[in-house]
Amino acid sequence: MTRTVLKPRTKRPAAEVPAEQALVNSPPSLAELQATFQDAILAGDQRILSLIPPNSRTTREVLFGVYSNAYAGRLVEITANDHELLKAYVGDEYFDTLARAFIAANPSHTQNARWFAEGLPDFLATAEPYSFNPQLGELARLERTLGFAFDAPEAPVVTLTHLQEIDPNDWERLVFCAHPSVRVLKFKTNALAIWTALRAGDTPPAFQHLEMPQTCLVWRHDVTPMVRALPAEEAMIWTEAMNGSAFGKLCELLAVFDDPSTAPLRAAKALQGWLAAGVLTTAEVVPITKPKARRKFE
Repeated sequence: MTRTVLKPRTKRPAAEVPAEQALVNSPPSLAELQATFQDAILAGDQRILSLIPPNSRTTREVLFGVYSNAYAGRLVEITANDHELLKAYVGDEYFDTLARAFIAANPSHTQNARWFAEGLPDFLATAEPYSFNPQLGELARLERTLGFAFDAPEAPVVTLTHLQEIDPNDWERLVFCAHPSVRVLKFKTNALAIWTALRAGDTPPAFQHLEMPQTCLVWRHDVTPMVRALPAEEAMIWTEAMNGSAFGKLCELLAVFDDPSTAPLRAAKALQGWLAAGVLTTAEVVPITKPKARRKFE
């Protein structure tokens, strides 16, 4: 089901904005009342207060605050639903503060709440004091990427059976295309280890800066989002494969990376893992390009 979040309206020119007294003297239409109420919720426009009658027990500011706080609270709830493990990691109180800071800095610009917190990883990575704990932004990015993998469109998946139909002599010219759900993340912290422990219900390890960035592959297998750390060698050939390098070229790169005698075997093992995971959507043999004939000059 699509969840709806209020979307900021384009502000009217100053000359068109009615004064507060005008709202009182000339009752607004329902559409105008809704627009004014939305402006108050999203931008803190106080003109709405003149349309709220106070009562003997409280003020109009308090009455309107009920709605304003409820809207922010709903956005906190939406953000928490999309980042359950981040919330578990920092605790309810800290997450509430974190989410409200994000909401204040990033008003909603979409009517689909599924995408409201899309900017949370970047916010946590750059805004103080959260940027002092870089694992927070990386945890948020991992959770959002897993959510993207779940929502990604369907596509065919290449299997070993498909490759068995290809002439072995053509394998060196095989090129691959990733499934639409696949994304590559690079972490500078042990965010993946923290996420793994939280997901298992275990106490997460202490935060660490990694000596070398960790490459992670995120994708959807059947209907389940998955994540796996890639060893340096596999990360290298995955990047090359996604940049259009053929299987033969991958073997050449592996021969330079480590023992040349086992390079084809290591390439085949990596490819077998990609097939089993379902991260490839095409495997095609590129045609042999003939060199252009040189022009003869007399």
